[in-house]
Amino acid sequence: GIRDPLWSRGLGDVYKRQGVFMNIKNVEILAYTVPLKEPVKAYAAGLMTGFGVVIVKITDEDGNVGQGYTTMHSNQELAIARIIEDTFKPILLNSDSTLIEYLWRQMWKQTHYAGRGGPVSFAIAAVDAALWDLMGQRLKEPLWKLLGGYSSKVKVYAGNIDLNFPIEKIKDNATKNIEQGYKAIKMRLGRETLREDLQRVEAVRNHIGDSIELMADANEAWRVDQALKASNELANFNLTWLEEPITPDDYRGYAYLKNNGATPIAAGENLHTLKEFQELFYHNGVDFPEPDYTTCGGFTPFMKIAKLAEAYNLPVMSHGAHDVHIQLLAACPNTAYMEVHAFGIEDYITNPLKIENGYGIAPDLPGIGFEFDLEKLKKYKTN
Repeated sequence: GIRDPLWSRGLGDVYKRQGVFMNIKNVEILAYTVPLKEPVKAYAAGLMTGFGVVIVKITDEDGNVGQGYTTMHSNQELAIARIIEDTFKPILLNSDSTLIEYLWRQMWKQTHYAGRGGPVSFAIAAVDAALWDLMGQRLKEPLWKLLGGYSSKVKVYAGNIDLNFPIEKIKDNATKNIEQGYKAIKMRLGRETLREDLQRVEAVRNHIGDSIELMADANEAWRVDQALKASNELANFNLTWLEEPITPDDYRGYAYLKNNGATPIAAGENLHTLKEFQELFYHNGVDFPEPDYTTCGGFTPFMKIAKLAEAYNLPVMSHGAHDVHIQLLAACPNTAYMEVHAFGIEDYITNPLKIENGYGIAPDLPGIGFEFDLEKLKKYKTN
């Protein structure tokens, strides 16, 4: 880790007794492929039967343990795990675990040439989450308070992935969502024709009524001209937003849709850096920015994105990883919604997200607020 000049003057032992240096003594990387209860389909990814999970456990010299994770589509988890094992672990060992910004920058620099986003951001995310959890465990405080502390209640929506489901099944799932306490529901678009998409949205809107919010996610299904037509047609159904109608990094395309379409725009889950969000905001291309700590490099950049959104007078929400995003969004004054995603880990952790009357509740337990049930996960282990 970093040492300041006082260390060389013989005050190192004093600093150490005061807990200034909490060197990392062990880094464990675990990879899993977790099956879904039933296959789900989204336009960009196609049919999905499971998802990858990479867990990082970091132990400091006093025996404190921090755990973090990242998720991705199946059969990519080993590649992410190898980046952490081969490149990040040597950086982390014997470094001061409290210097999270410094360690984040070192990981970024070491993978700069082959990285600058993509798989590297996924890999950094797991490490960064573990470092923040370790901080919370050591201080015995929940992260939502350490990161600023705004409100323990965060409005949630059901992030259904249902492009392959018939209308009746989508309606049945919407009923279950409402019975579970959701006040907002998302469905998927991207069928063969826009007419079919509109029929499905109309059926769900009529089924849930006007008191439940409805969002739609196209998962990059359209060209800009097609997306504009869809935005205007969907205005008939009072959608809260139309999400990712076009490819993620077409910032001018998003600006065109936001300024000419009739339905608010959400985007951001497939942006991997703070700079990419800055471009989206600069071009005035989004109403509801939706970062995901697992894709953008961890808690450290997520909070910067949230603050940047606040500076642009925009709300912030999240994509996926709801059991952890509750900690981040509960720290933000500009939080709008949190997605409760189909790729959930609630069956494999000690304290799953609690939902009450349409809100997720941030726990007061230390760090991220839960531990993994590794015994239950072991049958899905891939490394």
